[in-house]
Amino acid sequence: MFNPYAQGGWRNAGNPNAASSSNTVPQPSIYGALPYPTPGTPPMFISFRFTSFSPSILNSTVMGPQAQTYFRISTDIPTPGFTVISNSANQPTVIIEWLKHPVIEIRGTVPKQQSSQWLALAPEKRYRTMTAKGKTFVWAPDGDSICLYSPGLGAPQTYAKVTREEGAVALDITAEAIQIGLLDVCVAAALLLQCGRKID
Repeated sequence: MFNPYAQGGWRNAGNPNAASSSNTVPQPSIYGALPYPTPGTPPMFISFRFTSFSPSILNSTVMGPQAQTYFRISTDIPTPGFTVISNSANQPTVIIEWLKHPVIEIRGTVPKQQSSQWLALAPEKRYRTMTAKGKTFVWAPDGDSICLYSPGLGAPQTYAKVTREEGAVALDITAEAIQIGLLDVCVAAALLLQCGRKID
């Protein structure tokens, strides 16, 4: 029986550098080709699209620049009750187990925990907090989008935004966010926020 938490697809789970290593897993060239932003310049967004819904975002494809496939999302295949997000090398990077309280794990980034703990809803229900890469971020609505911000006393920095489109979901993420390893994190969060299932 398929066990998505078995060592086979997760042998680097304890290595925080595993998800971003390009020595053993060929990755699309976007990771090394992005310029570093300089202070005072507006963020440069890279666009990704969840497309090919079959029939929903829980079975879809995430396309990036140059129409490359970056992630594939499959649910209930091969095991009912699980969603697996695989990268371009067909390696599972995110696993969601759909229990009464869904559980998520992101290889090398987010240890196995309830989605309600990882995307914690604020008491006033106006935003969600998310911890990844040792930092806390905030997902909050902004018009038709849900945006990822850095919390703090100053002007918040925008790292990503998720927008529902006709037959697709757009994920626009900054070059800086990709460089610090938030691409798979934002893909997982966007999926949970847009899947239509109860995640709390």
